[in-house]
This record gives sequence, C-alpha cells and structure tokens, in this order.
Amino acid sequence: MEINVFELLKEDQVLVIFTVISLGYLLGKVNLLGIQLGNISGVLITGLFFGAWGFTGNAEIATFGFTLFIFCVGLQAGPSFFAAFAADGARYMLLSLIVASTAVLLCLLFSNLFSLQHGSAAGMLAGALTSTPTLVGAQDAVLSNSGTLPDEISAQEIIKNLSVAYSLTYLFGIAGLLLFIKYIPVIFRIDLVAEARKIAPARGSGKLINENNLPMVRTYKVESGSKFVGKTIHQIQDSTQQYFTVLGIRRGKSIIEVDRDTTIIEDGDIVSVIASVAQHSIAKSKNIPEVFDKELLNYRIRTKEITITNADYVGKAVHEIMLPARHGAYILGIVRSGIELPVDANSVLQKGDRLEVIGEENMIIEVSQKLGSIEADVERTDLLTLCLGVALGLLLGTLVLKFGDISISLGSAGGLLIVGILISFIRSIYPTFGVFPRAARNIMMDFGIVLFMSTIGLNAGSKVLEALATVGPLLMICGALVTIIPVLVAFLVGKYFMKMNQAILMGAITGAMTSTASLNVVMDAAKSQVPALGYAGSYTFANVILTFFGALLVFL
Repeated sequence: MEINVFELLKEDQVLVIFTVISLGYLLGKVNLLGIQLGNISGVLITGLFFGAWGFTGNAEIATFGFTLFIFCVGLQAGPSFFAAFAADGARYMLLSLIVASTAVLLCLLFSNLFSLQHGSAAGMLAGALTSTPTLVGAQDAVLSNSGTLPDEISAQEIIKNLSVAYSLTYLFGIAGLLLFIKYIPVIFRIDLVAEARKIAPARGSGKLINENNLPMVRTYKVESGSKFVGKTIHQIQDSTQQYFTVLGIRRGKSIIEVDRDTTIIEDGDIVSVIASVAQHSIAKSKNIPEVFDKELLNYRIRTKEITITNADYVGKAVHEIMLPARHGAYILGIVRSGIELPVDANSVLQKGDRLEVIGEENMIIEVSQKLGSIEADVERTDLLTLCLGVALGLLLGTLVLKFGDISISLGSAGGLLIVGILISFIRSIYPTFGVFPRAARNIMMDFGIVLFMSTIGLNAGSKVLEALATVGPLLMICGALVTIIPVLVAFLVGKYFMKMNQAILMGAITGAMTSTASLNVVMDAAKSQVPALGYAGSYTFANVILTFFGALLVFL
C-alpha cells in the first residue's frame, strides 16, 4: 500500500495543524547558542516551512485559537491587575507604557520612512516585543473593521503583512533581547548582585524555608518545675521568641483540645509540637525531654497550594499573618502572574497570589479557609461561565461608539480581555463563582496560542520567502531597533528619573517586554529572585496595554 503523505496532509486541514504543532514542539526543545527556541517559536518556524511548501491554514481555526488565548490572558491577569495598582502600580504601569509607546512611535516612523506595506508596523511591534497578544489584537482589529480599510488592500493581505513582519522580527525579538538584557549591566557598570541585596531586607530575597528549617512533629514532656508550667502557649511563644504550634496535649489519659491563648500548660503534660528542625534542635539543646507518644505523633505533614482571595490578608506581610505560630504552617514560595517570587517575612501578599504552604494536614485546610482556597482541591471547570464569558467578550467587542466621524470599538480581543479580567477579579472575591483550575486554564491558553501560531506560520510561509528577498532585511533591522530602543529608554527613565532599584528595574523591563526568558537571564546575573518582583508588576499591565496598542497601530 502506497501512502502519499503530501496529498494526505493537503486534504486534511486538522492533520496539518496538529502535525505542525507536534513538530514545532520538538523544534522548540532545540538550543541554539545556549538559547532554547521555545514552543511558540518552534510552532511558528515549522508553520512557516510548511507554508513555504504550499500548505495553508484555516482562518476559523486561528480565530478559535486566539479567542481561547486572549480570554485566558484576561483570566490570568484579573486578580493581580487591580491589586498591582496598590503595590507600586503607578511605576510599573508607567514603565509598560514607556516601552509600548516608544515601540509604537518607532514602528510608525519606520513604516512612513520606508513606505512599508499596510499592517507591517503592527506585525513589527508584535514580533520585536515578542508579544503574541499584540499580534492577536492587531489581527482581530483588521477582521472586525474590514469595512473601514482602504479600498486598494484587502483584510487578508493586511493579515499576511502582519504575519510576515511578525515572523521576520520575532526571532531577533527573542535572541536580541536576551543578549541586550545580558549586557546592559556591563554597559552601565551595574552590580546586580549588590542591587538585589539592597532591596532584599525590605522586599524579600529568597526562600522563607530551607532544608534546615522544614517543619516536623515531636512530642515533649513538661517536667515538674519547668518554666513553661502555668503559662499559655502564646506566653511561651512570646517569652522564647520561638513561633511553634501545639497540635495536641495529653493530660493524664486524655488528649485535650488546644487554644493558643487560653490553654495553660500543666505539670506532666505531654505536648505535640510542630516546629522547624532548627527549633527542635534548640529544644534538645535545652534538655527538654522528648518522649514517644504514638497518638500525638500521628499527624501528617502536607504541602498545599493556597490561592489568596480573602481581602483581609491582601496587603499583609508574611510575618503579620503568623502562620507558624497560629497554625504550624510555613510558606515555601509565592507565585504571582505565573512567576515564582522571592519570599521572606517581609514579602507582601496580593490578591490572586498562590502560596505553597507546608504544615499539618488539618491545619493547612484551616489556613486555606482563612486565606482563600486550596488550588489542588478544585477539579472541575465552570464551563457555563467560561462559554458565557467568551460570548459576552465577543459581543462586547462588536459594540461601536461614535463621536462624530470617529468610531471606537474594542474588537473581539479587547472585549474578551476585559471580560476575562472582570470574571477572574469577581472570582477572587467570590471563590465559588467561575471555577477555572490553573491547569485547565494553562491548557486552554497553550492550546489556543499554538493553534493561532501554526495558522499564522502556514499562511505567511509563502510570502516570507518573497519578503526575505526584498523588504526582509530592512524589516529585520527596523525590528532590532524596536526591540532595543524601548528597553534603553525605559532603563534610563527608571534609573535616573524614577530612581528605581536596578535589580527590580531590570525585572520590570523584561515584564514590560513580556519576556520570561530575559527575566531568567536577569535573575541569573543577580543571583537572586528579586528581579521577579519587578517582572510580576509590569507583566500584567504590559499584556493588556500591548493588546490594545496592536489594534490601534493597524489604523495609524
């Protein structure tokens, strides 16, 4: 039996898409000069090759993909978008606006100076800043406002120009940005390690917990004449400055309930304590007798991920919520907007933060009820709210406001983004509403973007080869300048006018460029996670701003 693979792919659009995605993921694992291409780059390049061989993508598949992607971007940004305003939000929003505005002005300048084809400027903006939401916003703006386009060019031609410019500038947007970010500290003689250390005492510098400080359960006997007799647990904690938690007390033959503020330790009590290894070592050095009590040792230590939704804890520092003293629970890490942040006693919590917490199982559940909810316990997805949210976002995007001869429309991308943000924000207040487990959201987001990118590559592939021989080198040079100059402008403003700590500033710039790979370069140079604080602050704003700027640039 003879199978013509080429013809088989030609006849089956779905097979082509999944073939491109599969090969793209394999290509994305390749390292070039120490730089990994990544899944999106791999899928785009594979799509371009297939497109050059004559394959094309289905526009409806691309529309479905970007609908899922943009809506999920809104869901991801929701809680932290509003919370970010309360924590240095003005600075991070300003940096994101500086990067986006500088890039837009450069794209407009190059477009007019070199008479680039309609749509190339928006594609250059998206590629140079490696911002897929920008490309999505621009393409959606073209399709949503096709009736207002110039007569001499069709919507499909503009979208091809968008895709070509994006494809030709995207790879330098990744690799060039990595190199430039790496050498900015060298050019300006910045010691990022020292800068990170400066900010560490106030903002967090590393893990609150380490292997020497993990919680364990031990049982101790209170002997006659002990200084602990007659005191409450709270009083003992204050006098010793050791913030442990008592899980249970055996008094005689009974195990009594424990209250930190009212339970008084008596002579002969056997006390079950959850505390760090270091604290147990202190107890041993003071010859506090440890005993074996099977029932009091029968507590399970678990690690859970808790999402902060309770407004009472938003804006509080880690030390203020006193988890070790009140609940025997310890924070291992904080994830904000998908980025792991440094955490110590002074780290400030924001709505939507995900805390990795370790402690006794029942107490972890108690903690989660106070702070928010345990992420892993959410196994279902509220498909009704998901589908209704997408529908409302698409409807909102069709609304047009007219001011005389000027018409303003959000477009599908803007509508989906706004509704996604609002749904996610409402869920942070009412956790039972609109349940979207992180794993489910990530799958939808990743699947949506690769569907979109594979179609972009397939439809642009034939024209990329033509562009490479004509306007391609010019687009690449312009794109390189659009990548580098906004970074330089934002750095100078942040350093000399905003007087920001330069480790935080470098992280914030990578967030404004929506480049996680560049953040990793900065954190490696700083030998600290401190730059991630800046990244998380600006990344949320950048995704929203660049989506609208991409749509705007198509019509300028």
